[in-house]
Amino acid sequence: MWFMIAMAVVSAVAAAKKSQAQAAQYKAQAQALDVQAQWTRFEGRQKALEYKKRASEELEKTLLYQARINAQAGAGLMDPFSGNPMGLKIQALDVGSTNYGMAKTNAHIVRAQAAAQAEMQINLAGQARMAAKSAKQSMLLGGAAAAGQTYYQYQQVSTPSSTGTTSGTG
Repeated sequence: MWFMIAMAVVSAVAAAKKSQAQAAQYKAQAQALDVQAQWTRFEGRQKALEYKKRASEELEKTLLYQARINAQAGAGLMDPFSGNPMGLKIQALDVGSTNYGMAKTNAHIVRAQAAAQAEMQINLAGQARMAAKSAKQSMLLGGAAAAGQTYYQYQQVSTPSSTGTTSGTG
C-alpha cells in the first residue's frame, strides 16, 4: 500500500517537473520572439533610413543638375541641339522627383513590412505564453488527478470487500 502511494507521488512529481520544463521552454520562446520583434522593427527603421538617405541624395543630385544647367546657359555654353535650359530643368525635375518619390515610398514599404512582421512575432510570443500557462494548469490538474486516483486505489485496497460469503440463519 505504501509502495503504491510512493509510486503515485513519484509519478506526480515527474509529471509536474515535465510540465514546469515545458512551461519554461514556452516562456523562453516567448521572450526570444519579443526580442526578435524588437530587432525586426529596428532593422525596418534602419532600412527606411537608408531609403530616406537615397531620397535626399536624389534631391541633391537634381538640384545640382539644375544648377549646372543654369550655369551653362548663363555662360553661353548651352549646346543648341540639346534643347533649351527650361526644358532640361523640367526633364531633370521629372527624373529627380520620380527617383525621390520611389525612395520615399520604399522607406514607407520597408517600415510597414517590418511592423507587420514584428506584430506576427509578438502574436507568436503571446501564443507561447498561453501555452506556458496551459502547461502550468495541466501540471496542477495532473497532480490533482494523480492524488485522486491514488486515494481511490488506497480506498480499494484498504476497504474490505463486501462480496464475501454471508452466513445465513436458517
